[in-house]
Amino acid sequence: MSRRAACLAALIVASAVPILPSAELLPAAPVRTSAARLPAPAKPAFSLGVLRRDGVLLPFAAFNGRDWSIPWPESDSGPLPISLDDVPKKWWGPVSAAAPWTALMTQDGTTRPLKIQKPQQVRVFCEGRLGLLTDYKGEPADSRAPSMPKDGLAVASEPDPLPLQPIVDVSLLSPDAKSLVQSMTPEFNTQEKDAAQQFSNFRHPYSPEERAALPVELEALYRFPEKSPARGEWLLSFVEAVRRFPARPEDNGCGLITFVHGWVKQVPGRKPAFLLSATITYCDREGVAFMLPLGHLSVAGENYWVYQMSSWRDEVYTVARMRSDEVHPVVNFLGGGCPK
Repeated sequence: MSRRAACLAALIVASAVPILPSAELLPAAPVRTSAARLPAPAKPAFSLGVLRRDGVLLPFAAFNGRDWSIPWPESDSGPLPISLDDVPKKWWGPVSAAAPWTALMTQDGTTRPLKIQKPQQVRVFCEGRLGLLTDYKGEPADSRAPSMPKDGLAVASEPDPLPLQPIVDVSLLSPDAKSLVQSMTPEFNTQEKDAAQQFSNFRHPYSPEERAALPVELEALYRFPEKSPARGEWLLSFVEAVRRFPARPEDNGCGLITFVHGWVKQVPGRKPAFLLSATITYCDREGVAFMLPLGHLSVAGENYWVYQMSSWRDEVYTVARMRSDEVHPVVNFLGGGCPK
């Protein structure tokens, strides 16, 4: 085994974003006043799905007004329905088969209705999935690719439409982005140090001082202003950042990097709070997962981000509850993958 292969085998990859911040991030408890009790608003029931560029919709989550579930099958094993009438009723979750679908488009934040035509079997990486063919047709895409680009987040809701909102993709050239790099660099260094110390058969070739001398480059900044009657207001962001190291002769032109991703909570008048996770790998980014934000929704007094996390060998669709003291995934649906 080559030295590079041995190093790769020893790398520890962070598989999940940290979800529990420290207690000091909790805002002061709001003052409660007595008021006449009003009827509770109706809690909509709905199903969510990702809209692929080829027009196939993959349902992956449902909410019945109280609880989240995954009623749609997670693989295409077993008998497959030929027509929409053959789809088992329970697969639709809390909505009927006739519930209209609407897509929030990731590129421009517009919405459009979707007409469901028939069940459609597709391949995602090395696994089969059952989806629903719609009347949507996006830009041409390579059908031989292991994964199809996602163009939207789709929702079917009853009795009322469920509004979805786009998550903002902040320009990396903006003053906010540049300021965030400066404020997050100390935490980046801490997470990088912790990741480097976890290896048993690998020692980072660059010292902490040499690493800190290299710049941190922000590669993605997604943001949404959260608001809750019980928890106040805060600005929540998801970041992806990298530090690149010069390639050594044994690296064959592909040097080490430190990849950091995670959450940033900002409250006016306070320092940003970071919930970051670091991965040390090579420039090919083996084992690194990237976010594609799909949309934001607020329901039953809670706020949620919906997004895809994808790597070179798999993709996961996630619904995560956003509170002022936690980021907690409530649904993780494996869209497809290949064994390591």
